[in-house]
Amino acid sequence: MNRQFFNQQFAGMVAAYTIGGKLADETQDVYWEMLKDIPEQKFAKGVQQCVARLKFFPTIAELGEASLPPIRDYKAPLPPVDEPFKMLNWREQIERGKQVQAKLKQEAQKQIGHA
Repeated sequence: MNRQFFNQQFAGMVAAYTIGGKLADETQDVYWEMLKDIPEQKFAKGVQQCVARLKFFPTIAELGEASLPPIRDYKAPLPPVDEPFKMLNWREQIERGKQVQAKLKQEAQKQIGHA
């Protein structure tokens, strides 16, 4: 997601909640650093869900989870019958996506080198 889109969504959240004082610029910067890898459409949906569902201004974790809800980790070994499947939280999904992109980039470079 780009910073301009994030700023628009963040401003909408600030307007939606009654906040005792102005949020520090550093607060927005921290939110940006932690959430910038979430795709725009998913982030916008997460912001909408938080505004509709939460009484107070959402935390970084709440925004991340609303944007990228937990999904089953299909790479994890099967758990015992009486235990749930391993789930990936929003941060793990982002990291897994980065790993996949890096692997694809390496494979593409190998193919270019052999061509």
